[in-house]
Amino acid sequence: MALYKRSEVYHYDFAMDGRRYRGTTKESILSKARMVEAQLMQEAKRRKLTVQRRTLTLADFSARFLAWVKTARLEPESRKYYESGWKMLSQTPIAAMRLTHITTDDAEALQFHHSPANGNRALRTLRRMLGKAAEWGVIPAAPRVKLFKEEGRSALINDDAESKLLEAAKQPLRDVLTIMLDCGMRPGEVFQMCWDDIDWERSVIFIPRGKTKLSRRYLPMSERIMTLLAARRKDQTEGWVFPSDSKSGHLTTVATAFETVRKGAGLSSEIKLYSARHTFATKVLAATGNLSLVMRTLGHSNAQTAMIYQHPSMEDVRQVVNARPLPASPKTGPVLVRHNPRHAV
Repeated sequence: MALYKRSEVYHYDFAMDGRRYRGTTKESILSKARMVEAQLMQEAKRRKLTVQRRTLTLADFSARFLAWVKTARLEPESRKYYESGWKMLSQTPIAAMRLTHITTDDAEALQFHHSPANGNRALRTLRRMLGKAAEWGVIPAAPRVKLFKEEGRSALINDDAESKLLEAAKQPLRDVLTIMLDCGMRPGEVFQMCWDDIDWERSVIFIPRGKTKLSRRYLPMSERIMTLLAARRKDQTEGWVFPSDSKSGHLTTVATAFETVRKGAGLSSEIKLYSARHTFATKVLAATGNLSLVMRTLGHSNAQTAMIYQHPSMEDVRQVVNARPLPASPKTGPVLVRHNPRHAV
């Protein structure tokens, strides 16, 4: 850095991270000019004007981002979420793009297989990566990343479908599906169950981990679940309820087995494993009418999210329509009022 005098005023000339800054301090006294220069240098840092001349690609930046994911104060599920999201992004053209060149349009052009929720995993990861890049001064600002619209899971597992699925399912799918139907647990929560999370005296299961504080909760066990777990338990008092030879030591998925059973049973492709949780919540809400209870049971913090389990009864709608008076018609004469036993005197 340097200060030099031109005419009666001092000018500054300094470089920062490969970028040159030149101009006038508008001061004729050297000490004041130095103060102005120091302020300008601080301002350059504060406004993140120290962007690299040749910015990293998203793939290059991923190493720093994933290192942060491993050391940041994140829930284990969030770490897996971002790692999985980057794995999806790494297979797209955007991975080779320079960070400063990525725009909202580039993010909207991304396409992923499977459901919108699966694609949003990658888009949320991209949003977080670009946000950290801006926070660390690698780019001036992060572009907006729009998510796919998620319609939600509306398919329910009725009694007939449940019977077919459980009859054809082999272990451990049968027990996983049964627990989800009777407890409303997420698949990952079932896979990570430990024997010391089960309180046999109170007949409850403790969920110790999750993405939010409300994910930590107690769930009541039905008689069917208690019988199921007692048979699986034998003499075990600790360890995974569903152990496996995977790296984590516990079961991680039954998706392929579920799809095989569903197809064999001739059920709709809209029915997924997660439909068991949706079915549980729908039945509890219909029976109790207590949305707050459903939210606490499922670990939801947003009432709008829990509202998707509120399915109107077609029979209730039919009764309301049949009970209303019909208008007069030139052909039918006077108004016809249907008889409603509840209104009888």
